[in-house]
Amino acid sequence: MKLGEVFRFEIEYRLRRGSTWVYGGMLLGLSFLMLHIVNGSSSRVNSPEMVATISSIVSLVGMLVTAALFGEAATRDIQSRMHPLMYTSPMRTAEYLGGRFLGTLVVNAVMLLGIPLGQLIAAQMPYLDRQMFGPFIPGAYVQPYLLFLLPNMVLAAALLFALAALARQMLPAFLGGMGLFVVYLFMDAYRGRITNPTLAVLADPFGMAVLEDLTRYWTPVQRNTQLIGFPDLLLWNRLLWMGVALAFLVLLHRRFRFAHPGGAGTRWKRRRAVADVAPERTRPVAVPVVPRSFGARARGWQTLAVMRRALEEIAGSRAFLVLLAGAVVIVFAFGWNVGAEVFGTASWPVTHLVAAVVLGTALAPVVIILIAVFAGELVWKEREVGASAITDAAPVPDWVSLLGRFLALVAMLIVLQAVLMAAGVMLQAVQGYHRYELGLYLRILFGIKLADYVLLAALAMAVHVIVNQKYVGHLVVVLFYLGTAFSSQLGIRHHLLVYGTSPGWVYSDMNGFGPFVAPFVWFKLYWAAWALLLAVIARLFWVRGRDRESRPAVAFARARLTPSILRAAGVAVALIVALGGFIFYNTNVLNEYHTPFDSAGVKAEYERRYKRYEDAPQPSIARADLRLDLHPRRRAADLRGTYQLVNRTGRPIDSVHVLIHPDVRARSISLGVGARRVLDDGDLQYQVYALARPLAPGDSLRLAFDVAVGQRGFPNSGIATAVAGNGTYFDRRWLPIIGYQPEGELTDAEARAEHGLPPRAPPPAADDPRGSRARFDQRGAELVHVDAVIGTDANQTAVTVGTLVREWRTGGRRYFHYRTETPLPFMNPFFSAEYAARRGRWKDVALTVLHHPTHDVNVDRMLRGMQASLEYYTTNFGPYPARELRIIEFPRYQSFARAHPQNIAFGEGSAFLTRVNPGDVDRTFFVVAHETAHQWWGGQVRGADVRGNALLSETLAQYGAMMVMEKALGPEQVRRFYDYEMDHYLQGRRVFSNREVPLLEVDDQAYLYYHKGAVAMYTLRE
Repeated sequence: MKLGEVFRFEIEYRLRRGSTWVYGGMLLGLSFLMLHIVNGSSSRVNSPEMVATISSIVSLVGMLVTAALFGEAATRDIQSRMHPLMYTSPMRTAEYLGGRFLGTLVVNAVMLLGIPLGQLIAAQMPYLDRQMFGPFIPGAYVQPYLLFLLPNMVLAAALLFALAALARQMLPAFLGGMGLFVVYLFMDAYRGRITNPTLAVLADPFGMAVLEDLTRYWTPVQRNTQLIGFPDLLLWNRLLWMGVALAFLVLLHRRFRFAHPGGAGTRWKRRRAVADVAPERTRPVAVPVVPRSFGARARGWQTLAVMRRALEEIAGSRAFLVLLAGAVVIVFAFGWNVGAEVFGTASWPVTHLVAAVVLGTALAPVVIILIAVFAGELVWKEREVGASAITDAAPVPDWVSLLGRFLALVAMLIVLQAVLMAAGVMLQAVQGYHRYELGLYLRILFGIKLADYVLLAALAMAVHVIVNQKYVGHLVVVLFYLGTAFSSQLGIRHHLLVYGTSPGWVYSDMNGFGPFVAPFVWFKLYWAAWALLLAVIARLFWVRGRDRESRPAVAFARARLTPSILRAAGVAVALIVALGGFIFYNTNVLNEYHTPFDSAGVKAEYERRYKRYEDAPQPSIARADLRLDLHPRRRAADLRGTYQLVNRTGRPIDSVHVLIHPDVRARSISLGVGARRVLDDGDLQYQVYALARPLAPGDSLRLAFDVAVGQRGFPNSGIATAVAGNGTYFDRRWLPIIGYQPEGELTDAEARAEHGLPPRAPPPAADDPRGSRARFDQRGAELVHVDAVIGTDANQTAVTVGTLVREWRTGGRRYFHYRTETPLPFMNPFFSAEYAARRGRWKDVALTVLHHPTHDVNVDRMLRGMQASLEYYTTNFGPYPARELRIIEFPRYQSFARAHPQNIAFGEGSAFLTRVNPGDVDRTFFVVAHETAHQWWGGQVRGADVRGNALLSETLAQYGAMMVMEKALGPEQVRRFYDYEMDHYLQGRRVFSNREVPLLEVDDQAYLYYHKGAVAMYTLRE
């Protein structure tokens, strides 16, 4: 039977190909690495749900393998020029296509076994954290393969095989694979918007909606132990989409013809072309005599000619036009609710969100795959069409061919970025946002993102040349990108070691690109030097003629070494050493390079050395007189002042312990005549001063300090942003802290054991007298009078706790004097920026919103929120103790809202840019009410330093905010909020920094905790 013969031949052919084993090994290896990446997450890494999740993620890369296998099977005869012979053989269409398809299907199905096998092998590694593993459940590995991996592969295979066979080209298969990837992301983002649950499940071609629907309200124990099973709805979903796959194959069978590529479909075009050129054939052709030149000018024109021809082939193809149209659709699909927040709201589509989040981060995987695919097309185009013998004979140097193709790839990226920019502007216009900021689009898309893509394009070209196997090259580039994306989880954290990376960047409307530009440029120059070296290597391995086929690749490259190539390599190496040395000096000499283990070690050493002083009596701060000079343009600050320290312990105090923040440099600290420093730990910034005379209970003394904050060079990560050119925000932790602080101890039980520390004792019980000990922490247990003078740039406004006494200008700077009228918790924030101010009143309380001038859409809503909150809280909880209440915006380097005495700090955007559509929960109003409630709960009333402290203040603030919302906005508004909260609570998830984090398995100790508008369950594993 001919079907069986074709089937058998296909399997034997695939098993003989080295690429088959490479693909299988990559799937197994990627699955192996993925388990390492998720090790230490909040679920058991071998739980049925996690195994299914890892399998689905790896299967996304598997789509590229499927595209390569089935695209090659469908077009092999065209590629090898065997189609005239095969198309005249006595085979029916079903036998020819069916044998190819089924044989490749069996091979791909066996390859997919590497995904569960890779997880099984990784689970046996002894160095992994065994506490993150649950019991071994064989069905956890079998069910995802049968329910998801295999059916999804069949669906993808049918579609991609049909595309390649009908188009007679590989490229549509790869673009189809990318389309499936986009569909997966689209369904993941929007499946929750389908109100009919049955339709939502059936409409998902990958079946993952069923998995989410099944496990939505599972308890942590169920998530870690319960199998997915074979629910009816999932089986109907699988059956439906297998029917779709069968429809693709039926369509292929009906449309496929044993005809030459382009034969029937282009007959009219060929007749027209012949008619157009026929009269010209009878005319003599005069060949002009031109001077031959092979100088630099000629090489430049040759490079441009190669680039132009390659770009025309890419940009003029139907696939690329479809790709551009698809890019526009993707922008609208993923950008319609850009900046999604809690309660289901979204942000206004400001330019930096559209450009960076939608066009940059969301579309980055698509662009990476495009780079991999088109780099392969450019490297292989002459060889695939059989024209390499002609082009290789042309008087064109190899470097011209390589550079011209690379420039064409860069030009393709520029065209794509231009289309994405236009789509972003259209998205903003459709949503009614008309502040387009074209300059910002250019800087992000054609500056930052294009630099990343060009570096990856250089790598992709080199990979395709060196690997010399087109489809393996595609996969290698994608896997390399995934490796860089997860490099930190794999233990490689220094950006000098991860190609194309840098310390990262964050754009802020308030502060622009801030301190991120210089390190970004230096790292990209460093990696550009590496790209130059890759280009030299690619030049050595560039295939010209058949010489490489007769010699090993290394011998082939060695034979092509010339003095000019060695000079170019020498220049690249010199640049790498020079730029790398400069970066190393900044990241490892001017700044300290820390791994997470190093940071944990610092905390462990702090506890090891000074834990014995935890119960040593220490004075409390009763008054703070501060003089702060901020220098935003230099990102520096001089912090001077005095503390009045009072002994409130009931015991004499013979020494004072002073702790300095690690980012602060202490220039001088003085405790008056007779006090001497007996300990100065420069590594941990811990100092001990012995007093000449013990401080009796009720007595006081004066501590004077002069500390400074400044930046030297740039670090490998964690670029400091507290003092910014526009948008300074830091709190009193930069000022000296009195006494040993348990908050600085290492809390993770496993890390403590790794550093040789005993299990951490729980916080004191509520009836333990230590629970009320005065100590600095984020709740601020000390009540202090503060008198602060803040100097800043002439165009900025400085703010802290207290009433503004006066304001003046001198020496080109602006000064603000604040004073508290009553003792307040000493947790002073300090702000400075070019603020616009909107003011209001509630009775005798002055209300102010200080915000970036363009972030004014919700300012009136914030004022109404403060007024409604003060009205409800003063009526039900007691009077507000101050004459001012302010909301102050700070740059988006951090995203949170935090209540300080008299001041509420909001991260840039968030509540300021929340887009409240009809029917949405008014998130801005709610968050203002919640943070205002902390002026009572956590402000006037503070819990003891015991377990559950945060539960009390956050729950009471949450309750108050819900009551304010119900009273001011009506029961319907608050009911939508309740439904959202209840859904997340029943899902066992918490919302934190706009991310959903699944829960740990609940052990014997757990408590509910309201955090910034979401019910959360925390598990204490210690």
